[in-house]
Amino acid sequence: MRKEVLIAIIIGFGLGLVITFGIWTANKALKETAPATTTPTEEVEVTPMPAPTLELVITSPENNTISEKEIVELSGQTAPRAIIAITYPEGEKLLEADEDGSFSTEISLIGGDNLIKISAFNDEGDETTKTLTVVYSTAEI
Repeated sequence: MRKEVLIAIIIGFGLGLVITFGIWTANKALKETAPATTTPTEEVEVTPMPAPTLELVITSPENNTISEKEIVELSGQTAPRAIIAITYPEGEKLLEADEDGSFSTEISLIGGDNLIKISAFNDEGDETTKTLTVVYSTAEI
């Protein structure tokens, strides 16, 4: 190996150590002399938002059930006169709950898993959503 290459490596290593030591010392000095900054805390009164009063209960079918029928009845309970939006693999439906909040409709299933999303909306703009999975199968168990 040539002397010049060996001397260049040693000088480079030494300079690297000096620069690293300088950075470490500067960081240490800055941390020791940096004043602790505290910001005055301002009390803010938080008014809790009322919980939405819109509830959605699906009475039929139950989640994760297996159906042997292609057409199932979807029924449930929510706020009176709420708008119900139902999306399922075969389509979409919009309906309105009656005076006591009951709703019912028939939907068609496809073979296998059917992800059914039911959303209810009231006049105040509240929304609630439930998701069901119903498996349609004609296989004998």
